[in-house]
This record gives sequence, structure tokens and C-alpha cells, in this order.
Amino acid sequence: MNKLEALRCIEVTSQRQADNGTICYHDPITNCDYLSYESGYIRRSYKTRSYWTGKMFETIYQLNPQRKGYYKSEYSDRIYEGTIRQMIHDPEQRMELLARAVANYRRTLAKYKKQQAERQSQIAE
Repeated sequence: MNKLEALRCIEVTSQRQADNGTICYHDPITNCDYLSYESGYIRRSYKTRSYWTGKMFETIYQLNPQRKGYYKSEYSDRIYEGTIRQMIHDPEQRMELLARAVANYRRTLAKYKKQQAERQSQIAE
């Protein structure tokens, strides 16, 4: 049992993902998917409903550590500063970062729900 399974996440890796070296865990508490790619990326994915159209769409966030770096434009030969994602090539380290991301996102959602309940009680008074 790994840390994500200890946090009650369920592995839902499809055959296509497994063939590509991707591992997918679903968190039933926050209704999110956490993906670990063999290339070193780690991501959080969840579905939301558009406020304007009512249609469902998927939002995917990168969870890799980031740092500032420089790159040269192919078009203008200018040098720009940007954000560079650091690839995590060790599968155990990716699982560790995903477990931290699950715990952090659960705390964040609980905090937002508490704030929303407080606002609703203030409005009701």
C-alpha cells in the first residue's frame, strides 16, 4: 500500500495510460484525479461546470516544482525570463509529491467550505 492508497485514493489507471507509463489515482473526497507521468510530470485534474454555458469541462493543473529560468525565442532571438517546471524522474518521489498535493488540496477545500458557510450564516442573520 502506498501513501495515496493510505489517503483512500483509488487507482483508476486505464490500459492506455498504463501502456504510456501514466498512473492515475482518483480522490473520492475532493472528486479529483491525480496523474503521475513517466516523463516526470505530475498533475491534478477535475471537472467543473461553466457558469455561462452550463457545460462540463476539465481543468488540469501541473503540480511539478517550478523555478525561474531563461529561454531564447525562436522568432526574435530575444531572451525572456519564464517559469520552468522541474521534472521528477523518480517514481517514488512523484508519489510522495502527489500525496502531499492530495493532503494540501483537501485542507484548502475544507478551508473554503468553512469560509463559505460563515458567509452564508452572516447573510442569513
